[in-house]
Amino acid sequence: MVEESIRVLQDHEQPNGSLRIGVVETVTCGHFIPLIASYQSTYNQVELSIKTGQTPQLLEKVKEYDLDATLVTDIPSFPWIEIDESWTEELVVLSHDEFNFTTLLDRKWVVSSSGCPFRKRLEEWLQDEGGSLENYLEIHSLEILLSSVKAGLAATLLPRSVLKGAYEDLYAFPIPEKYRYMTTALLRRKEKHTSYAYQAFCEMVKRDGI
Repeated sequence: MVEESIRVLQDHEQPNGSLRIGVVETVTCGHFIPLIASYQSTYNQVELSIKTGQTPQLLEKVKEYDLDATLVTDIPSFPWIEIDESWTEELVVLSHDEFNFTTLLDRKWVVSSSGCPFRKRLEEWLQDEGGSLENYLEIHSLEILLSSVKAGLAATLLPRSVLKGAYEDLYAFPIPEKYRYMTTALLRRKEKHTSYAYQAFCEMVKRDGI
């Protein structure tokens, strides 16, 4: 209550102060960077910082007041979470060539570390097909992961929105309806007061999209 009171007293109607936003890497492939540039040029009194990571780690940082809000995928149902904006993304298999679903269980995959919602979805899919994720390469960087797919090293499961720039020519294959869609959201802690800096950021996300 004391910390919240201090934030209220220090806040002004013109966005200023610090704003700490978390984001999963896949979100940065879309309109995120231009949106951040637009926000920073419009509200240059705000000290903006961006932290990337996996959903569980980013949520913990929001809970512990290390982040003001975060953009995450596959949102759990926690009572302290307030979702300000959300949208649905399509997951696809990405490959450097034609993907043969008859060899699904024998394919080599490239995935992020444990806790990644896309890896979890792939594991669920393979398990329902009677197999498991065994033949895989674990890479923590999205850029290196996508480069590995482009080089033909392995296939992966990611949102269609990552098909930008150097990776827009990758083959994208739809997966069964049961696993195909996942929600991404901008969320924060449930509190009575949100800073004008965050309110302006939230309004820009709603207006311009990610």
